[in-house]
Amino acid sequence: KVKKKKNYSRINEATKSFQALRIFVNNEISELIFGLINATKKLKIGSMLVVVTFHSLEDKIVKYFFNLYSDLKQNPSRYLPSRENKSQLFKLLSKKPLIASQEEINRNKGSRSAKLRYVIRNDNSFFYPKEFKKKFQNYFNLEEINLW
Repeated sequence: KVKKKKNYSRINEATKSFQALRIFVNNEISELIFGLINATKKLKIGSMLVVVTFHSLEDKIVKYFFNLYSDLKQNPSRYLPSRENKSQLFKLLSKKPLIASQEEINRNKGSRSAKLRYVIRNDNSFFYPKEFKKKFQNYFNLEEINLW
C-alpha cells in the first residue's frame, strides 16, 4: 500500500521497499564507498578495477568515483590536446557500462539490472578522495544512525 503499483510493471511493489531496508541494514552504501577507496589503494599499476552494480544508487556512486579520478574531466575543452594530470588514478576505457544482452537476460533474470564498469590503475600515487566522500556524506549520516 505504501508503494503505488504500476500497471505495466511485472515486479512486485514490495521489492523496492525490501531493497531499501536491506541497503540500510547492511550499510551497503558506505561499504561500497570504502570498498572503492581501499581497492584503489591496493591495486598495482596496470591492474583493472571491475565493479558490477545492481541498482541505480550503486551505479551512480561507482560512475562518479571512476569519472572523478580518471582522465575524463581533465580538459576544459574537448578541442584542446589532452594533458597529463597527476590527480588521475585511472584510465577510463569506456564511459558506458556493459549491460547484459537480451539473450543473457532470458537465461538469467537477475542480470537484467546488472551494469559492469571498469578502469585501469595508472602509476600516479594514491590520494584520499575528499571530494568523493563529501559528495555522498548524507548517506554516511543516514547509516550512522543505524550504527548505534
